[in-house]
Amino acid sequence: MITKMLAVSTYKTIYMKSYHHGNLKEELIACACRLCERDGYTKLSIRSLAKESGVSQTAPYRHFETKEALYASVATNGFKKLSKACHIDTKKNVSKKQLVEIGCRYIEFGLENANTYDLMFGTAVGNFTDYPELLEAANKTYDNMRSSFSKLANDSDDIIAFKCLTLWSMVHGLVGIIRKVHVIGDDLEENIHGPMSAGRMVADNLEQHLDKFLSGLIQN
Repeated sequence: MITKMLAVSTYKTIYMKSYHHGNLKEELIACACRLCERDGYTKLSIRSLAKESGVSQTAPYRHFETKEALYASVATNGFKKLSKACHIDTKKNVSKKQLVEIGCRYIEFGLENANTYDLMFGTAVGNFTDYPELLEAANKTYDNMRSSFSKLANDSDDIIAFKCLTLWSMVHGLVGIIRKVHVIGDDLEENIHGPMSAGRMVADNLEQHLDKFLSGLIQN
């Protein structure tokens, strides 16, 4: 009996050591992010995560109680990357050129991380306030964009907020339009008068387009 108990105890010790190698939650999130970008978030589940990461089916539930919680972690990771890519140091002077560059980086992020971007801005995660870390990460990019824009526009706080949301809406919309332009490709020549043709024109001259748009926002 004692021998059996020792054997069970030894097995549990070995299992727990192998199970908790490193930071399992961070490893699971990294794996989930890869799965999301590879297959799309609709195919991401706790079961598929367990299989891909090589842990038991129940292991991920220790860190993600629901699929939405898993989605929230992936979206949080996405917003943190977006925030890092689009950050401007507002303690220094801010130029319109910097905001144009940030707009281009934002669009580039959306194009290069399309499946993650869809999860971040879709409805798969309901109320962001249920996930404080996600809410903070999601707001960080906007707050930085708003602070940066306020350095250039001589407007009230309410007008600044409205103009910044307009700017965000524009770059967000361009992500979807340019993605579609890339999908259509050379077939655009057959629909030269359609909106996708204009979309290609913007995509080919993105910095110039953003510069004109920002000039209009700042001056009006």
